[in-house]
Parts: sequence; C-alpha cells; structure tokens
Amino acid sequence: MSIQLSGADIVDLAVQTEVRGERFYREAAGAAGDRPQARQLFSYLAGEELRHKRLFEGLSGTIVVTEIDPTTWDEAVEYIMATVDRAFFSKPDAPIRAVPLGATVDEMLRQAIEFEKQTLLYFYSLRDLVQPSNVPIIDKVIAEEKNHIHRLSAMRT
Repeated sequence: MSIQLSGADIVDLAVQTEVRGERFYREAAGAAGDRPQARQLFSYLAGEELRHKRLFEGLSGTIVVTEIDPTTWDEAVEYIMATVDRAFFSKPDAPIRAVPLGATVDEMLRQAIEFEKQTLLYFYSLRDLVQPSNVPIIDKVIAEEKNHIHRLSAMRT
C-alpha cells in the first residue's frame, strides 16, 4: 500500500519557496545601494522567483497524484518541511530570512547563493515525487536555479 500525495500539496511547498525568495530579492535590490549591477541582478532574480511561482502554480493541476511508499513517507515529509521552512527561513542562520540591516552587497550575494543551493536540493527531491511527464519542467527550473548561482557567484567581490 502506498500513500497518495496530491500535486497541490507538493506544488504548494514549491510556491511558498518562490514567494519567500522573491521577497528577499526585492529587499536585496532595495538595499543594494550604489551597486547598480547588484540591484539589477537582485531585481532580475525577484522576477525569476515570480515566474517560477507561476510555473509551479500551473503544475498543481497536472501532477494529480504521486504515490509514496509508506516506509519512506515520514522521511520525505520531514525533509520537505525542514527544507522549505526551517532550512530556508526559520533558523537564525537560514539562508533567506530578510536582508539584515546594514548588510553589504557581498553578504546579500552570499545569502542568495545559499538560498539557491538549498532550493536546488529541494527541487531535486521534488523531481523524484512528480509524475514522469512533469520531470522536464522541474529539470528546467533546476537548470535555471543553477544559472542563478553562477550569476550570483560572478558578482561576489
């Protein structure tokens, strides 16, 4: 017997990640000060997060149902919840809480890189849970997240 996880359940977690990421990037763009390249990159990434959010929202009706073996259910749910909430947003050292007051652009870039790395781990897990027909969509987002890391890394001083 397996447990069914709805597409809406899976996608809602991804959507929340994108919403929080967009919020961070908008704050970072506002805090970039006299670094127009950083401000432009953060604004671009905020738009990317919004685009990904819309992409995932469109997926919720197509994923329908994913079956998970009950022996791995607790582990899967624990990992997903820890990754999305605790690892990204709740811990004091979480990669994407809010832009700290007085943060330098380099500190914001480092924080953004850590967030993008964590989202990659999450999307790789999500990839294993979606139906095969949706894997290419998740793969596209994964490739875009990797590109974000490269662009952020190139901006570091």
